[in-house]
Amino acid sequence: MPPGEHHYDRVMHDAKENIFLVAARRSIDTRLITVEFDADRGPGPHEEHTLMISLRDSAIAVTAYGIPHEWLPISTDFIDSRLSRLAGGLLMDLVGKAQNAGHDL
Repeated sequence: MPPGEHHYDRVMHDAKENIFLVAARRSIDTRLITVEFDADRGPGPHEEHTLMISLRDSAIAVTAYGIPHEWLPISTDFIDSRLSRLAGGLLMDLVGKAQNAGHDL
């Protein structure tokens, strides 16, 4: 794997972990959700990303499109505030959909 690919894979892994961190901060049981960037898009690098957060073992999901790559973490321990706000909004939408379907997160 070329060095650039390893760096890109690390950035994407960290971005996914950041979404779980935002969920945990909102008291969402992270064992009940799945987080996926760029589903069905093939390997990157991509300049813009798609984020899908779903209720595990369910069709209940929320998705955001056109997330700039610059919002994702690059060798820092900080979550970009724009990504955090986006994820927080998506998670609240997911909680609402889940509750309407009779699920608790």
